[in-house]
Amino acid sequence: MPEETLSSTKVYYSVAEALPEKSNVYRLNIRQQNYYSFTPDLCELENLQFINAMKNHMADVAPEIGRLQNLQEINFRENKLRAFPNSFFTLSNLKTLDLSRNQFTELSAGFGKLKKLEVLLLHENLLRNISPEIRKMKSLSALNLSHNQLEMLPPQMAKLPNLRDLVLTQNNLRDVPEALYKLKHLQNLALNYNQLSELPEQLGKMQELRSLSLSYNQLKTLPETLVKLENLELLDLGYNQLTALPQNLEKMQQLQTLILVGNNFPQAEKLRIKAALPKATVLF
Repeated sequence: MPEETLSSTKVYYSVAEALPEKSNVYRLNIRQQNYYSFTPDLCELENLQFINAMKNHMADVAPEIGRLQNLQEINFRENKLRAFPNSFFTLSNLKTLDLSRNQFTELSAGFGKLKKLEVLLLHENLLRNISPEIRKMKSLSALNLSHNQLEMLPPQMAKLPNLRDLVLTQNNLRDVPEALYKLKHLQNLALNYNQLSELPEQLGKMQELRSLSLSYNQLKTLPETLVKLENLELLDLGYNQLTALPQNLEKMQQLQTLILVGNNFPQAEKLRIKAALPKATVLF
């Protein structure tokens, strides 16, 4: 069903109401209804395309969920999920999946089977591991892995050709994962609140970046190649240990906002930066 048609269909707010009309149920909202499991009766609604099950107490999902082959969007935000049955990964039409604020410790190999998934939200979980099978998620355009416990990312992440938005805020990354430099279409990258002490020269390869957030790290210097990011519009370097920026800042013609608060720039360097970027708003 086209998105515009789906948005005009009735939203059901209880399973009891939906089951007698199950062939006509495309959207179900069971937000905050004290579910402790995604139960088999929910899986009888085989025409479902959208379900909001956020803010329940769900700790598991019935294997029968594999019957819901028409699902395109699921919101499981704020539950107690740690894993899915194998049948979940047969939901081949899934495009948007919100798993934020759950208890997942890994992005398991099964996720690689969700070939049409475009948006995956996994922030505020307990993630320590990302399966190499993530490389098969070719449709993925937005991935939020913030507020987890990641210390590294698999090199296979370089194989995500459509990834535009990647949020890695508040993890335990000590280095910028090399895979990121190969994401040719990445436009927005957030790495704030990690443990980065340096950035490599390859940063300059990320030519499509529009937004780069690196605040609250331990950066003391920046590579000269930073100025090659000529499409950058927002650069947040706040709360590091910087005393200078690279030369040739005037190359960054698209830069609109530069955040430098919480660093140690001498007055002469502040004046140089402002002179090089007359069109940008620079915040010290």
